[in-house]
Amino acid sequence: MDEAVWEDPNEFRPERWLENPDAPMFTYGLGYRMCAGSLLANRELYLVFLRMLNSFEIKKFDDVDCHPVRGASDPTSLVSMPKRYRARFVPRQMDALEKALEDFKVVEVS
Repeated sequence: MDEAVWEDPNEFRPERWLENPDAPMFTYGLGYRMCAGSLLANRELYLVFLRMLNSFEIKKFDDVDCHPVRGASDPTSLVSMPKRYRARFVPRQMDALEKALEDFKVVEVS
């Protein structure tokens, strides 16, 4: 909620991270006031990630250069970070995906 970083710090706008991807982010806080649930949250994210890998085949959307130097966003950096690219997630079992989506549809409460 730093006004020096954000022009509207009190508004909930998740897309702001797309507008300013280099903004500082402390997801779970720092130090002794760090989120007590951070370990559980990281394990849950790990499970979601594994489930995504199991359920979808990840394919190239554009031509991606996988070379560690040519494909790096900054070849002079000490750490090799790839250039930004897009990927397609293709369901491995379409019928299982359709069933899962049907099972989790929002039911109207009257």
